[in-house]
Amino acid sequence: MHTTCQSCAGVRVDFQATLQSAREAVREVVTWLDHQNLAADECRDWELVLAEATGNAVVHSGSERPLNIEATTTMSGVEVRVTDYSEGFEWPDKAALPEDDESENGRGLFIIESLTDRASYLRGRNENVLHLQRGRRTPPRPHDTSEATLELMTTELSACYEMLANIFRLGADAARDISAEALAANWLEEFRQLAGADFLTLRMLTPDGAQLERIAVSPATSFVTPFLDLGNTHLVESRACISRQDQCFDGCSVFHHADPLSQRSHAVSGVAHPLESGGEVIGVITFGVNKAHWEPKAAEINVVRSLGDFLGTLLNTLRRRDEANHSRLIKRELQIAADIQRSLLPVELPQSAAVQSAGHLTSVGEVGGDFLDGISLADGGRLFVIADVMGKGVPAALFATAFRSNLHSHLDLAADPAKLMRQLSRSLFTELDRADMFITAQLAYLSADSLTLRTCGAGHGPLLMSDGIEVAEIGSDGPPLGVSEEHEYAQHEINLKGITHILMHTDGLSDSSSSETQITREMLHFWLRGTSVAGMDAWAARDSLRQMHRVFQESARVRDDATFIILTRAHATLPTPNPQSLTHASR
Repeated sequence: MHTTCQSCAGVRVDFQATLQSAREAVREVVTWLDHQNLAADECRDWELVLAEATGNAVVHSGSERPLNIEATTTMSGVEVRVTDYSEGFEWPDKAALPEDDESENGRGLFIIESLTDRASYLRGRNENVLHLQRGRRTPPRPHDTSEATLELMTTELSACYEMLANIFRLGADAARDISAEALAANWLEEFRQLAGADFLTLRMLTPDGAQLERIAVSPATSFVTPFLDLGNTHLVESRACISRQDQCFDGCSVFHHADPLSQRSHAVSGVAHPLESGGEVIGVITFGVNKAHWEPKAAEINVVRSLGDFLGTLLNTLRRRDEANHSRLIKRELQIAADIQRSLLPVELPQSAAVQSAGHLTSVGEVGGDFLDGISLADGGRLFVIADVMGKGVPAALFATAFRSNLHSHLDLAADPAKLMRQLSRSLFTELDRADMFITAQLAYLSADSLTLRTCGAGHGPLLMSDGIEVAEIGSDGPPLGVSEEHEYAQHEINLKGITHILMHTDGLSDSSSSETQITREMLHFWLRGTSVAGMDAWAARDSLRQMHRVFQESARVRDDATFIILTRAHATLPTPNPQSLTHASR
């Protein structure tokens, strides 16, 4: 048996895994406690508690390594740790006496919890620590060891001061404009020195809570796996988070092949300590040495654990702050992108005494892939354009901008929509193909006398026309832009005699399938025919269709851009042109 004593500070007794050796160790510790001026009844209580604790440790021990008892006293209480090297056992949430009076199973745990103020069992891989605390029941008797007591108090105060000083410094660093990763990297080396450890690793939960991400490691040259699966209980650090208990390891531990600790070329010992904030596990800090066995000072480990908890909370706060700032930045950038995209739309659609036009564009997000345009041409004609880029958001908006740029660069071909569509296909094919995207589009050229309409479609829905009696559809014969570079697009030429209302739209407005929560093709036919019969002007028709789309969209919770253009001809009622022929909305 080996004993190490520090006057009025602590004692450690190593003993073999036998009941006789355990009894001798308990007597030695109790004798030491008596010398620390504990009352006789308190010493008897501790003797009973330690007898049960060491007896339990001996029974479960399957190792030849000596077990040990560590005891410390302060002016207010006693703290004892009993360490064994076995597989351990599950400590119950609440110890209770066995129902069978003759059974010993569970009686020892009940005695231990009854005679101590706090009992916790830290179960590691082949190393377990029973931590016991109890306050003094009677004030300590005066003794002649005032110098030793003063030394102990000075040591405790020094440790507390050092921890508080570091907490203040940590808080000051966090108040600066610094990232969570930079804060962790700056402090981890200092933590490692405080613990007297050879390596230190800090991991935080990923936003989805599925993995542990390496945030910092000390020394920086240490090889550590970037991510660990939180659900893998074979990994020491994952197990610490799941159990919310420290996980000890040493040279006798057998590590899973995926555990970073298994990749070190020498024996290691240490502990993985889970970090919590607001009652939730947020990460884990692991510290250790390149030795088969490690006996760190309790004060040093407690300082690092406390500082680790505080650092983890700060990092969690900083990450939330950074996420909020990033979200605000993205939102601002999207607002700017939306403003730019709106600036590329025509301020007004072209009007004449014979034909009036109105349009509307609804974007699901700040920006979208739908596009419309109305352009007055040098020959007196007008070109109306509807396009829909596959997808949503910024990528779709970028290609919608590229489509507009190419369109306005080749307006000399506007009177021949098929040639213009072929040119757009050639110009955009390479970029669309590289991004694996496509654009559906519809071009409609209206002659200067408003009697002839030439259309060309690229994978787009049909253009609808009504004379108040029936509705005709002009389909798209060609593939979307980005599918074929050299496709020859077909062109339709329509005499508009008798036609009063024309509708061009993207597929976000209507779904071809029959559904109670979608505007179907049949509904659009019915609406367009009724609009023609009623002689609605372009703006009234636009507002009517916009309202119908809003009702169905809210009912179905549809999330798609929707764009349309309405043209009206005599005999429709054509009032003075409305100063707001184009409207825009975001959802």
